[in-house]
Amino acid sequence: MPVLIPEVREATLGQALGAAAAQLPDQPALLGAERQLSWSELDREVNQLAWLLRSVGVQPGDPVGILTEKRPEVVITFLACARIGAVLCPVNFKLHQDRLLDQLQTVGMRTLLADAKFDSLLTHLAPALPDPRRIVYVGEPGAIGQTRYDELAEQPTEPPPFEATPDTVCYLNYTSGTTGRPKGAITTHRQILMNALSGVEGFGFDASDVFLGMFSVFSHPHELFHRSLLVGGAFVVWDTLSPRVVCQIIEKFGVTWMMAVPSFYEMMLDHGGPGKHELSSLRVLEAGGAWVPAETIHQMERCYGATFMPVWGSTETTGVALAMAPGKPRKPGATGSPAPYYEIRVVDDDGQDVPTGQTGEMWVRGPAVTTGYRNRPEESAKHFTGGWYHTQDLVRQDEDGWIHFAGRISEMMKIGGIRVYPLELEQVIGQHPEVREVVVVRHVERLRGEVARAVVATEPGSTLNARGLQKFCRERLAVYQVPRVIEFWAAIPHLPNGKVDKQAIMAVDADPRRDERS
Repeated sequence: MPVLIPEVREATLGQALGAAAAQLPDQPALLGAERQLSWSELDREVNQLAWLLRSVGVQPGDPVGILTEKRPEVVITFLACARIGAVLCPVNFKLHQDRLLDQLQTVGMRTLLADAKFDSLLTHLAPALPDPRRIVYVGEPGAIGQTRYDELAEQPTEPPPFEATPDTVCYLNYTSGTTGRPKGAITTHRQILMNALSGVEGFGFDASDVFLGMFSVFSHPHELFHRSLLVGGAFVVWDTLSPRVVCQIIEKFGVTWMMAVPSFYEMMLDHGGPGKHELSSLRVLEAGGAWVPAETIHQMERCYGATFMPVWGSTETTGVALAMAPGKPRKPGATGSPAPYYEIRVVDDDGQDVPTGQTGEMWVRGPAVTTGYRNRPEESAKHFTGGWYHTQDLVRQDEDGWIHFAGRISEMMKIGGIRVYPLELEQVIGQHPEVREVVVVRHVERLRGEVARAVVATEPGSTLNARGLQKFCRERLAVYQVPRVIEFWAAIPHLPNGKVDKQAIMAVDADPRRDERS
């Protein structure tokens, strides 16, 4: 698939946007709830916001936060920061306010675009934001800052003077921060565009695709637009987690390509199809954030008539690095194979390659892989060596190059001195017809030490009990792998990015008598 700018590896986001505006000025670019922008209109508004940021004192290298819900201004701010050499820093408003204050102070953030609805949080963050002129309100005016986004109408429409390079830092891509302080991966123009090029060349994303990304605005916001930017396709920015509303959006804009967690696609089935919303425009359902069984893949493809594409990516790889690409051979049970421009190693505790088929830690390298975290030298040295990112994920690579996940290093259990991987147990328990979702975590007993604890959400009307599920497991697992503790929860908790919130589960004391289904 041709891209709009030659030599992507040597380009910047500003150059890519300029190429789209020059070649496709009137083609739709950003599709939002209240307004839609063509590529030339998007380019012009990006320039105006860049000038506005300069007018309040933003200089090259300055971190600029974004504290809003998902809206078009997120993408415009991202590209405006890139135009003047500033560094976009998404702020996860779901985190505790003390952790957010630590984030702002750690990176030296003094400028923030915000919704007035977050004024109470801004009050707590005020020690890091001493200049109210550098708090820019998007939408309604607030009580803390003094600058309005709509002031950009008075700004020039030509690009401000700044010469970025492909290696200019434009973004701190933050980890979730659920297990410690959030870490901002230092991300450049080149890394964002090379990840986009990987998706275009490896997955067949093209100019005809209308893209809808469902992940949180503070979770990889570049993935809302970066592939579309390279080829000149349209992308949708809409703040909703309602499956019904998403089906309406798909029908309204003819969305062809989505990115969401697997469970979201299942929820959409209640609102799309014959006599409901028309979803026939969909051609690729990109699914990240969770391992996907082969049966689920086949079910989704039968229901939607579209390709279901499991992927794996991370903050540090600037997005998707493994995938089951459309139109290419697949391997049941695998997560995927390396995407273009990514290399994979599977290593032991000493960093030595393990034989094919054996489990080890996955390392990733490539031009889209970041090289460290902002102001975190110890963490950077721990996770990055020689251009390789140490993912902390346990995998095995088969003879055909496919990657099969076993779990996280931090989640691996030793039961009776034998390694046990929770994902393997989850895959088996998930095969039970009455199990809707399951999470396996470690539990420590006084006499036995580490044992497996399974937290299960069942299908409506299920009468499955712990004894019955343990019998099911004994027929398929080794004796030491069978969960000692099985609890039935009304629902499994999830993070804003759709992943299971295992920390929330482990914060609840184990109780084999727990059954919330009634």
